[in-house]
Amino acid sequence: MKEIQITIVGKVFNANKNKVLILNRTLEEYFEIVKWYLNFNIVSKTELHNKSYESAKKMFDLNTALIQTARDKAIEILKSFNELKRKTNKPKLKRIAIRFDERCYKFDKTNNVLTPYWLTLSIDKKKN
Repeated sequence: MKEIQITIVGKVFNANKNKVLILNRTLEEYFEIVKWYLNFNIVSKTELHNKSYESAKKMFDLNTALIQTARDKAIEILKSFNELKRKTNKPKLKRIAIRFDERCYKFDKTNNVLTPYWLTLSIDKKKN
């Protein structure tokens, strides 16, 4: 079975102050964890996971799916950086987009007057 990846651009309707704060905090935290993963300078997903995952869960206030997609994104950035043989010794991030996988969202068709489709994101860390 072939995997299909799509990019969805959306608008947050009627964002209250709390939603905006949560989204901004999540984006900042995601940016920080990707930079943190890059410092390991490891391009093996398994090796990076084994060396960092438990620490990442303690250090960053993100759900586990976002921690894992940040790890994968850091590996992709590092591999690309290494292939281009940059003159600096490590990549410098200026901005980043959060990657949500199937564990982080629900996409539904609706009868809503605003839009025929509704995307619900799960970004909160689950407290056990």
